[in-house]
Amino acid sequence: MVRVKKMRLNKQIYIFIFVVFFVSCSTTKDIWNKRPDWMMPDKNKVELQADIPNDLITGFNLSSSIGQTKKMIKDNNLSYKKERIEKRTKIESYRFDGTLFDTKNLFAYKKATSAVDFFDGTMLSSRVSIDAISDENLEEIVNAVYQLLVNFYSNPLSETSIYSFQTYKWDIDNVEVFLSIDKEQKSVLISEVNSKVEESRSFQEFKDEFIEEYQTYEEEVRYGKKEKR
Repeated sequence: MVRVKKMRLNKQIYIFIFVVFFVSCSTTKDIWNKRPDWMMPDKNKVELQADIPNDLITGFNLSSSIGQTKKMIKDNNLSYKKERIEKRTKIESYRFDGTLFDTKNLFAYKKATSAVDFFDGTMLSSRVSIDAISDENLEEIVNAVYQLLVNFYSNPLSETSIYSFQTYKWDIDNVEVFLSIDKEQKSVLISEVNSKVEESRSFQEFKDEFIEEYQTYEEEVRYGKKEKR
C-alpha cells in the first residue's frame, strides 16, 4: 500500500514538473516575440536577397556566399587572389584573370580580368574589365557588351561623356549597372553594384569612417579607375 502511494506521488511530481516546464517555455517564447526592436537581427542583412535579381551578367550571383563564389571561380579553372581595400574595413575582394561568362565567342580582346567584392560577408559588387587590342576592337567589344546589357537589363537609364570617357548606367530593382568605356586606354568595364548593401546602415557607417577607402572603391567600381593597393 505504501509502495502504491509512493508511485502515485512520484507520478504527480513528474506531471507537476512537466506543467511548470511547458508554462515556462511558453512564457519565454512570448517574451522573446515581444522583445524590443534593438534586440532584433540586422534587418538589412536578413532582407537583402528578397527583391533583387540574383544572376548577374558578369557570371556571379548576388545570393552566393564567399565560399560559394570561390568554388564557382575554381570550378571554372580560374585562380583568384584575395585582397582588402584596408585591413580594418569590411570589404573583401577576390580578383582573377579571365571571366565567368563566355567572351571568346563574342569578340577578341587583349586581356580580361574579373573582381568580386564582399561587404561583411555579403556580395557588394562584381566587375569585368576588358582591354581591347585596337580602336576597331574596342568598338567591337563595346557594341557586343552594350547589346548584352540591353538584352539582360533593357535600355540604359542614363549616359554621360567626359573627354574620352563614356558611361552608361542601368538601375534595375536594387542593382546598379555601369558600362564604362575608356577610349584612351582602350578598355571596357562592366560593373554591377548591390545598392541594397550600399544603402544599409553598416555600409553608411563604413563610408563615414573610411572616407578615402570608400572613394577608392567607388572610383574603381563605378568609373573604372585603377588603384594600386
